[in-house]
Amino acid sequence: MTDVAVIIVNWNTRELLRQCLASAYQQTSGIAFEVWVIDNASSDGSAEMVAQEFPQTRLIRNAENVGFAKANNQALRRASARYYLLLNSDTALRDNAIAQMVAFLDTQPTVGIAGTRLLNSDGSWQASFDNFPRTPLDMLRDKLNSSRRMRWENRLLCRDVSTNFAVDYLIGAVFMIRRETIEQIGLLDETFFMYAEDIDWCYRAAQAGWQAYYLGEFAVFHHNRGSSQKSPEQARQLQRLRDESLLRFYRKHHRWFVWGMMMAILALKL
Repeated sequence: MTDVAVIIVNWNTRELLRQCLASAYQQTSGIAFEVWVIDNASSDGSAEMVAQEFPQTRLIRNAENVGFAKANNQALRRASARYYLLLNSDTALRDNAIAQMVAFLDTQPTVGIAGTRLLNSDGSWQASFDNFPRTPLDMLRDKLNSSRRMRWENRLLCRDVSTNFAVDYLIGAVFMIRRETIEQIGLLDETFFMYAEDIDWCYRAAQAGWQAYYLGEFAVFHHNRGSSQKSPEQARQLQRLRDESLLRFYRKHHRWFVWGMMMAILALKL
């Protein structure tokens, strides 16, 4: 069986996708792996580029943008591997990161999910993990300026992010999950079109007894300039999508009065 199936969902990020694929093939050795690209009806020639320049890649072309979770599930259903790596198209691997993650998981049978340290293009640290949202106050803090960055900076003050440790959930840009974990908890929830599907997956894994681990010993560049970087109006639409996805998470996993409070906070339009 293949060690790792690398799964990349793409929507109009041809140049970034080219860099991502090149890094996956050039920076991975010592393991058996395959790469899947699911193209969500891109109009920039992404699918044609993959077919021409990376013919060894398994390419799925969708006639429409089916969303992040559903697109990943298309490959998850078809691929057969010990581990599955969900990789954003705006990432660049280095230092044989995939093989390093496999080596870690092979020695930690209770860890179902792992992710690496994420770096901005300039080499600075980027938010890579967080705690599960538990109360409406978490969203209220999210709605305040720079709250996410402040919370991440607070994490840096109390954790050595160059080490490995257990976390609640990992940011889905670089997200490796064990085959047995998927068999127990199921695929990504396709009611999350985009955003919060990584939180939901980690939450379900934790409920089933699996640990999620942040691997600070390894780093991957996340340029954060991919499918979700658009015009100001599109940015506002994406923020609404984030809010709706987080509200869906609360509605799925918390009592009615909690997500009712969440709706009230969203109505404030902070």
